[in-house]
Amino acid sequence: MATESRAHLFTGMPTNIVELRNSIWLSDAGAYPVIAVLTFAVGMCGSFIAYCAAVNPDVRITPGRRQQLVRTWE
Repeated sequence: MATESRAHLFTGMPTNIVELRNSIWLSDAGAYPVIAVLTFAVGMCGSFIAYCAAVNPDVRITPGRRQQLVRTWE
């Protein structure tokens, strides 16, 4: 059943990212929830990493604070 409904798709190996996206991911409606969940998860992880890097006093981004053994900037 799945082979008949997807018979119009590209059957060879995709040669670029556009063919890959169109032939595999966007042709199947069941992939849309997967794309949505992955986009949400990557967004949440990225925002949490940015939040921790900005707020956590143990993260030393500025070059002047990297070499200090004792934190004096509380």
